[in-house]
Amino acid sequence: MKRTVPMFGMFVVGLILATGVATQPAKSQKAATVKKVVVITDPTLDARSRHGVGKLEEALRGKGIAVSDGTGQLAASDFVVVAGIASGRGPAAAALAEMHAPAPTGAEALTARKGAMYRGKPAIVLAGADGTGLMYAALDLAERVRWTPAGGNPFQFARDTSEKPYLKDRGVVAFTMNRAYFESHLHDEQFWIRYFDMLAEDRINQFVLTFGYEDGGYMAPLYPYFFDVDGFPDVKVVGLTPEQQKQNLDSFKAMLRLATERGIRVKPGIWEHIYRGGGQRGAISWTSDGSKPFPGVVWGLNAQNVAPYTEAALKKFYAVLPEVSETQFRMHNESGLLNSEIEPFWHDIFGFFSSSQKNITLELRAKGLPKTVIKDAQSKGLSIQLDTKIWMEQMGLPYHPTHINKENQQEARHGYADLLEYPKTYNMNWALWNGGTQRLLQWADPDYAKRMTVNARLYDGAAGGLTVTEMEATKMIGEPPDVRPHDYLNPKYKYFDYEFERYWAFFKVWGRLMYNPQATSDVWTQGYVQRFGAEAAPHLMKAQQLSSRVLPRIVAASYPYRMFPTTLGWPEMQHMGSLPQFAQQEEGSDTAQFENLHDEAASIIAGTDTAMRRPEETSRWFARTSDAILAETSAAEKSLAGRPASNEFRSSIADAKILAALARYHSWRQLGGVNYNLYKQAGSLAAFDDAIADERKAIQSWHEMVDAAGDFYIDDMAFGAIGRAFPRHWKDELKGLDAEFNQLLAERQAATAKADAKSVVIPKRDPDPKLPVVTFIPAATAMPGQDVIVKAKVAAPVALKWIRLRYRHVNQKEDFGTSDMKLDSKTGLYAASIPGSYVTTQWDLMYYLEIVDIHGDGRIYPDLEVETPYVLLSVKR
Repeated sequence: MKRTVPMFGMFVVGLILATGVATQPAKSQKAATVKKVVVITDPTLDARSRHGVGKLEEALRGKGIAVSDGTGQLAASDFVVVAGIASGRGPAAAALAEMHAPAPTGAEALTARKGAMYRGKPAIVLAGADGTGLMYAALDLAERVRWTPAGGNPFQFARDTSEKPYLKDRGVVAFTMNRAYFESHLHDEQFWIRYFDMLAEDRINQFVLTFGYEDGGYMAPLYPYFFDVDGFPDVKVVGLTPEQQKQNLDSFKAMLRLATERGIRVKPGIWEHIYRGGGQRGAISWTSDGSKPFPGVVWGLNAQNVAPYTEAALKKFYAVLPEVSETQFRMHNESGLLNSEIEPFWHDIFGFFSSSQKNITLELRAKGLPKTVIKDAQSKGLSIQLDTKIWMEQMGLPYHPTHINKENQQEARHGYADLLEYPKTYNMNWALWNGGTQRLLQWADPDYAKRMTVNARLYDGAAGGLTVTEMEATKMIGEPPDVRPHDYLNPKYKYFDYEFERYWAFFKVWGRLMYNPQATSDVWTQGYVQRFGAEAAPHLMKAQQLSSRVLPRIVAASYPYRMFPTTLGWPEMQHMGSLPQFAQQEEGSDTAQFENLHDEAASIIAGTDTAMRRPEETSRWFARTSDAILAETSAAEKSLAGRPASNEFRSSIADAKILAALARYHSWRQLGGVNYNLYKQAGSLAAFDDAIADERKAIQSWHEMVDAAGDFYIDDMAFGAIGRAFPRHWKDELKGLDAEFNQLLAERQAATAKADAKSVVIPKRDPDPKLPVVTFIPAATAMPGQDVIVKAKVAAPVALKWIRLRYRHVNQKEDFGTSDMKLDSKTGLYAASIPGSYVTTQWDLMYYLEIVDIHGDGRIYPDLEVETPYVLLSVKR
C-alpha cells in the first residue's frame, strides 16, 4: 500500500515582503470556535517538510477542522499556520523577523511561536533550520492537536519553543535474527510507514539495521540476498530465486525511501562477511556448520575470495542503494573472519573505500578492534567513528560503569576501554544494549533516558550519538527460518496492529529526550492520559517508570557475570540458577558500586567496612521498589471505579506486576545469597537455615510472577535458543526452582556442625541511616603535570571513620588510585590530591569519594541514585 502525500498551497513571497503583512503578536488567541484553518508554506518544501505538514493537516481534519492551503482561502479561515525554513525568504522566515524571534540554527533545529496574527487572523508560526527541523515542529503540533478534546480549541496545547538536538545521532537498532520474522516486515510497506512515522514523531533520526548476528547464517553476508555480484557467479544464497532476490531489493529500496522522507538515515550494520558456522553453533539443531551448501545460507565464499568479493559487493551496494551514506561494520572474528585474516581483509576494504567511496562514513564496532586497524583506516583518509556498548550486552544503570568486571577489563567488549584518548581522531557512538535485558515487558523511564542521554556526550559532546535497541529485538532468535511469526501478547488482549506499537512510550521517551533532555513532560504524559484517562494515567505511568528500573538494577547489582551475553543471559525471565550457584557467581556489573554476595559474607565474618552498597541495601531497594510498583498499580485499578479496563490498560498493569514480583524475587535472593555464603565460609548452620527461608520466599515471589503473567502472554515466546537454556515463559522456570530447592534441603539435611564453625548471621543495620551530604567544590580544568586538588564540603550527622578519594584516567583498563581526604580546619573542607605526575594530556580524569561513618554505614559520592556516581574532569590541551 502506497501513501499519497497531500499537495500544499503556495505562498507568493513577494506579496508578504511588499505589503509588510507578516505576523503580529496577538492580543488574544481564543480559538475555541476554530472550524477552518489555512496552512501557508514556503513555495517549495522537501519530502521531510511535506511529511510533517501533511501529518499536521491530517490531525486537524481528524478533529473535524476544514483545512485549506494557500492565501486564497484566508478570508474564510479562523486560524492560520505559517510553516517554512527559517533561513529562506518564505513566510515563516518573514514572520519570525517581524516578531523579532530568533531563527533556529543548526541541523534539525526548530522554532514554534503561537500568539501571532497573520493578516488579522490568529496564527502559529513553525520554522525549521532545515526540512527535518520543520518536520519536527509540525509533528509536535500535530500531536498536540490530537490531544484536544472533541469540540475544543485544536491549538490549546500549542507552545512556544526553540529546540535543537542535544545529540547529533539518535538511533534505534534492529536485528535480522530470523528470516521469516524479518521478511514479514521487509515486504510490508505499511509496517515501515507506521514504524518510521513513529520514529519521526519521536525525533529518532537513525535506524541501524544489523545484518548477520547470531542468525544461523541468514544475511551472512547480506549482499547476495539482494543482488548478484559480477565476477562472482558462484556466490549465491542456496535456494533463493531471482524473483525472491528482486523482491528483497525492491522492498529494501522502498524502506530506504520511506525513511529518507521522514528524516531518518538507515545505517546498515554488516556484521558477517563470511559464514563459517559460528554464532549459534551447538545451540540450535537446524543450522549449517558452513561446510556444505545449506538452504537459505550463502555458499561460494572462501578465504581466497572473501576480500575481493566484499569489495565488489560493496561497490554495487552503494550504487543500487544511493540513500546509504554510512555503514557499520563488525570487525573481529565473530564476523566470520579468522584472526589471521582481520588486518589484511580490512586493509583491502579500506583501500576500496579510499579510492571509490570516501564519502561513506564508516562506523567500526570496537569489540575486538585492533588499534592498528583504526590507524590503517585513518591513514587512508577515511571518515570513521567507533561504536561500543555502554554496559556490556545488557542494560545497566544510566551511566558508563564505574568499574567493569575484571574478566573483560582489558578489552573494548563492554565499554570504552582505552579508546577515549587524546589527541582525538574519531567520534564515538554509544550503544545501549537494552535488547539483552528488557526484551518483552514495557519500559518507560524518563529519568533514566535523560541521564543516559547526558552521559552519551562523553568524549564527543553534541557531535556524539546514542543508539538503543528496539523492543523485542531478539524475537525468534534461534527459531527455524520458516517458522511463522506471531504476536507474543495473547490475541484476546491485542490492541495494536503491529507489535512495536505496544512500546510507544519506550520510543517516545528515548527519542524526545535524546533530542532534548529538557523536553517538557507533557510530550509523554499526555500519551498516558489519552490512553488511560486523567485519573488512571499518573498511577500507571509511575508504575511503569518504577518497574522500568528493576531490570537495570538486577544487571548492575544482582547478576551472575557469566550471563552477560545477549545470547546467554536474560534477566527478565531467567531465575539464574540454584541459590548455591547464584551465591557464588553473582558479581553484578559495576564492581566499584555494589558489594557482591561472596565478598559481603567475608566482610561480615571479618568485620570490615565498605562504602559500596551492600547486598542487604540492594535487597531493601528491590523490596521497596516492588511495594511502590504495586501501590501504583492498585491505585490505577481503583481509579477505574468499576469501568471496564482496556486491553492496553490490563496488559500494562500485568507487565508492572510481573516486574514487581521479579524485584521481590531478587530481594530475597540477595539475602539468601549472603546467608548461604556465610554458611560456606564460616560453617554457620543458622545462616544456612536463614538462606533456606529466604529461598522459599524467593520461589513464592516467582509463583507471584507467573500469576501476574496469567494468560496475557502465549506459552512459546522465543527470545533465545532453547539449546542455551532460554525459557519461553516464566512458568518454565518453576520446575528448575523446585528441583534446586529440594537439593538445597538435602544439602542442609546432610550438613553437620563443624568444630571451627562460627555462628554468624547478617547483622542488623539501620535500614535508613543518616548519611552525609556531600558538596563537591568544582575544580578548574586540570593542568598537565600539576597536582589536582579535589575539595568537598561534607556535612555528616555522625562522626566519620574515613573518607577517601578514588581516581583514574577515563580509561576503563585502569583501576582506581586512592588518596585519603584530610579536613582543613580553616576552610571546613576535605581535600586530597591527584598527583601531577598522573595528569597528562592523553586522558581526562574521573574521581569519586568513599565515606564510612563510625557506625559502619558507607556511601559513594556522587550518589548513583540521583546522578552519575563520579565526577569527570577535563585536562587542558
